[in-house]
Amino acid sequence: MTDNPEITVVIPTLNRPVRTVRAISSLNDQTYNGIINCVIIDSSNDTKTEDTIKDTNFTNSNLKINYLRNNHSVRPIDNWILGAKEINTEYGKFLCDDDWLEKEYLDKCIKILKNENTDSVISNINIIRDNKSNIQNYYKYSISNVKKGNVVDSFLGLNNILPVTPSASLTKSKVLLESFYESLKHIECTENLFGFDFFMSYYPVFNSNGTYLIKEGLANSHAGNDSMTLNVKKGKISYCYFFALINLIESTNYKVSNNQEKIISHRLATFNLKKLFEKEYKSLELDNSFISKLDISKLLKSQIQKYYLKMYYSLKK
Repeated sequence: MTDNPEITVVIPTLNRPVRTVRAISSLNDQTYNGIINCVIIDSSNDTKTEDTIKDTNFTNSNLKINYLRNNHSVRPIDNWILGAKEINTEYGKFLCDDDWLEKEYLDKCIKILKNENTDSVISNINIIRDNKSNIQNYYKYSISNVKKGNVVDSFLGLNNILPVTPSASLTKSKVLLESFYESLKHIECTENLFGFDFFMSYYPVFNSNGTYLIKEGLANSHAGNDSMTLNVKKGKISYCYFFALINLIESTNYKVSNNQEKIISHRLATFNLKKLFEKEYKSLELDNSFISKLDISKLLKSQIQKYYLKMYYSLKK
């Protein structure tokens, strides 16, 4: 690795001109001394994003902006697929169009990639809300070098949640592209951008030289009212991430613990029940070797908790 390797940052965008420029501006402000190739893939229904970018004065001579128009996008993932084809530098990343980076982000990530012999670095994130109730360093974790068991425990609720947003990660391009194209095999979820971020974030833990976590929030994630997840059933999103986890587990020789296996088997059983009554879930299923086994006590406990939560919030209104 050279001292300041070239980096590609892909920003897929749709009808968010001001926020896209904010994301680009965060690259313009980086303290990093290497070349930053910023690729914008725009499928907006007007030219506002392109015009706003052209009208903005970016002063960093290391920032090379390549605007590409996508007039044929039919799925949220399409801009990401086009953007992936533009990644040909040593390191690469995706940056969501409503997120932005702290100015030391690239500098600190590259230093860790050099010193820790790892393939990917993920920083903590700061949640930025429209109502100003922001949360700094949103995720609470103590680990740095992530192990396979940490990833499984995190998802299954046995340990603290780990960050997954692509905006917070910087990865060796070869590994990034491997993980991205592998995630496309579960296109029923990936086409709507569900589960693939988790899969890409921790693919290096299972299939290459690992993922390293930074506890400092170096990426800012906007939590606004226009999130695409607001109009999607939370259950569908959850199962997409669940099958992404199973895909990671079965992509290597990792042997789950008895407790992990019980939780996975129960979750599979609840999925099988769900798809009996809601046919739309059937398409999310991913072939796997785990055995479905329902834990009745866990199911009853979950339903009671949901009931009391509904009662609580109905009384609060």
